[in-house]
Amino acid sequence: MSTSLRPIAPALPARIEDWERQIKAERSLNDQVEDLHRILVNESPKYREFLRAVYDVHAVTGSLSFDNCRAVDLIREKAEELGYSEVVAEKEAVINLALGVVLRRYKASRKQRRNMLGGQMVPPTSLDEDN
Repeated sequence: MSTSLRPIAPALPARIEDWERQIKAERSLNDQVEDLHRILVNESPKYREFLRAVYDVHAVTGSLSFDNCRAVDLIREKAEELGYSEVVAEKEAVINLALGVVLRRYKASRKQRRNMLGGQMVPPTSLDEDN
């Protein structure tokens, strides 16, 4: 069979702006919070400090819950700055839940880190059940 009988494929767009994505699913709130988290981890020592503690006694505010609220405030500020309107419009509690999902994606939640020793998971102790 001759190659001249086969149709020639249309040219691909030269600029990414001209490509049309066929999958219409939008990025989830968790994905958007992850974008903001990745930016803040690189830019904000204050944000990292709010996420560092695994026990209330080590928390910046004296409470892991309050530290989470402060981290969420920083996420919302960055979202407003970068135009993440869905994140800006969301309640703090929902953003906090999304942050928890993001931290678990990286095995960096407070609970996961509390149960690590030398980077390896260890069984939880009875002290862990109090927090």
